[in-house]
Amino acid sequence: MVPNKIEMLPFFQSLSEEEKTFFQKNLKVIEFKEGDLIYSPAKGSLGMVQVLKGAVRAYIISDEGKKATIFRLREGEFCMLTMACAMSQITFDVEVEASEDCQLLLLPTEVFTKVEQQNIYVKNFSLELMMERMSSLIEGVQQMIFLNLEQRIASYLLDESSQRKNDTIYLTQEQIAENIGSAREAVSRTLKRMKEKDLISVGRGCIHILNKKELYEMLS
Repeated sequence: MVPNKIEMLPFFQSLSEEEKTFFQKNLKVIEFKEGDLIYSPAKGSLGMVQVLKGAVRAYIISDEGKKATIFRLREGEFCMLTMACAMSQITFDVEVEASEDCQLLLLPTEVFTKVEQQNIYVKNFSLELMMERMSSLIEGVQQMIFLNLEQRIASYLLDESSQRKNDTIYLTQEQIAENIGSAREAVSRTLKRMKEKDLISVGRGCIHILNKKELYEMLS
């Protein structure tokens, strides 16, 4: 039983007292270390999760084993980790892993589904969540199709800087490559060119943004 956490749910005020009690009794807090696999089709449904601490990323896997991030979740954000959601219409595997040490609030699939079937507010929340994730997937695919590698890296670094509120981003080149669906060697060459243009500086395990204005202009 997880006291007080139920009040964090956006549809809390629209739950009946019986539904609140049912959710409260079944809420769980689960923790993962960076790199841990949180969800995969092979592991089956998990349920509705909210990130309490840390961050997670969802990615697709090519036949060659290459990973490409389709969306990331940070503190306060929600996701349905179940194949009963819109992702079940996708014909490739989607997996979710901890991109940082993280703590998640979990409503197991069978618990959430029971209330969703009888409460229109919970149902609407679920549908909106699915549409958000599908939009993230489409945006990620559009970037891979329409942006060159330098633009994709610029977009990724700017997004990370904004989310972390820090112009220094502590990620390896391998992690950046995985997050944008590219090869590490290609990312390394592109970062070197960006460094020569004085857009960024590159350290061990970190990138520091030097010229945000020009990075944004690359995307316009």
